Amino acid sequence: MSDSNKIAGSLLGQDLSTEECDVLSKIVKTRQLESGEILFDEGSKDDMLYLLITGKLEVLKVLPGGNTISIDVLKAGTMTGELTFIDGVPHTMRVIAKKESEVLMLNREEFEALVEAHPKLTFQVMRSILRYSHTLQRKINAKYLEMHRMVQNQYTAHY
Repeated sequence: MSDSNKIAGSLLGQDLSTEECDVLSKIVKTRQLESGEILFDEGSKDDMLYLLITGKLEVLKVLPGGNTISIDVLKAGTMTGELTFIDGVPHTMRVIAKKESEVLMLNREEFEALVEAHPKLTFQVMRSILRYSHTLQRKINAKYLEMHRMVQNQYTAHY
């Protein structure tokens, strides 16, 4: 499958035309990950947006002392690294491959070079990233509310 088709099948490609996917495919790089391999670590900064094409990635929060808590498991078609890609702030989580995985990597500097020649493409990509970020925020809020209810229920059951 071509990189253009891989982009089209991802969350990033849902608003892009075939031609726009072709343009992006010229600047993405492919990376194969073995099971357990770290894609990026907390505190690192790489200015990359990652599109998960195949496999599964686990998002981990590293605790003091080195233990980790699983935050989420990403499936094919999703993206990660979007906040560092947009604002250049270091990653706040560790992301590892749960099994053999393939990701496409989009470098921010190379992407920004497309702004003048392909303004609609860059707008659509940024819209897709924002839409995905909102989806994640809603998911986090729902998990927080569920946890809060559980704590409240435990508290009221004891008193």
